[in-house]
Amino acid sequence: MAKRTDIRQQIKGKSRALHEALRRIERVASKKLPVLIRGETGSGKELAAQLVHERSPRCDGPYMTMNCAAIPETLLESMLFGHKRGAFTGALDNRRGVFEAANGGTVFLDEIGEMPLLLQAKVLRVLEEGTVQPLGSDETRPVDVRVVAASHRSLKDMVEENAFRLDLYHRLKVYAVDLPPLRERGRDIIDLARYFLRRLYPSKRLGREAEALLLSHSWPGNIRELRNVVEAAAVDAGRTLQPLHIHHHLDQKIEGAGAIDESRTDTILAIIDRLGSASAMDIRVETSLTRTTLLRALNDLVAAGVLKRTGEGRDTRYARAEAPQNGDTLTARQRLILRHVEDAGRITRQQAAEASGAAIRTASRDIARLVELGRLVPDGKPGNAAGYVLP
Repeated sequence: MAKRTDIRQQIKGKSRALHEALRRIERVASKKLPVLIRGETGSGKELAAQLVHERSPRCDGPYMTMNCAAIPETLLESMLFGHKRGAFTGALDNRRGVFEAANGGTVFLDEIGEMPLLLQAKVLRVLEEGTVQPLGSDETRPVDVRVVAASHRSLKDMVEENAFRLDLYHRLKVYAVDLPPLRERGRDIIDLARYFLRRLYPSKRLGREAEALLLSHSWPGNIRELRNVVEAAAVDAGRTLQPLHIHHHLDQKIEGAGAIDESRTDTILAIIDRLGSASAMDIRVETSLTRTTLLRALNDLVAAGVLKRTGEGRDTRYARAEAPQNGDTLTARQRLILRHVEDAGRITRQQAAEASGAAIRTASRDIARLVELGRLVPDGKPGNAAGYVLP
């Protein structure tokens, strides 16, 4: 017998929100209850449904999936409940539906909110009575299946709009699992991006500024969008993915990605210095920055080693990173310049200005200071081609 795939190993992430969802799945998996999985498109509902089956006593039985949004109503009824020969044009033989084929196992009804009301009544019969009635038949047949359903829409709102049956809604939501959107999973974004990159291009890696950009994006398409962006960016990149490779493939463009605004940085650091540590909300209360802009700036400062981040989700706080042991204090701009050199191998004055968000004259002074401290050395190329590398 082929070894069963461990679905849990395919679910990447360490965030508190994800682990709470997984804890609920593990808790209900061994029970007989139907499970309703709620979450945005691309948040991993299908993997969650597979995990329910894998961790259940039915794990050796069939696992069958039906996407209710992808199949026309007449065909969906036949595929779910089966049909009798002659039930409709083209029905040349008797055919079992998914519920019968999955007897002793699990049926996953994806996007159940798109299922027509008439078929919802027949699903309710499966849940309440454990029977199905094939299309064109007068007889009912017993089935023993567990139903896991998922929807990216609010079934409660659909009930109020008379677009979903109240009785089926209550039967399904006996136990509900809410999957967090990717934007609320913190560093899971980086772990997932590295996983996708390693799977396809093991020799490539994410640069620090690229990581900051990924953390700043809202990811409306969730994990699916992240995977597509990383895979596309890797095609454009060399050994290291930089913000310019990623930014091109984002649906929502982020202005000024990868750069730190000096006046904005001074304001943020002043608030953190006064409070000792601060949440994003603490800083927003005292500034006019949007949430996206502020999170991008904070992520850049963390990537540059100026700030450190503790906690996750709503408990995330920011504080000054500890000073370097050698006593040489670097500015946020200088740290960003060093990060660029670490990722790209060398840097020019123009690239230093772009990486740090400063004017070329200011970036040149920062490079001079880094050379003075022995953190950078000239690469020996003349004129405008002159660059700097790590010693």
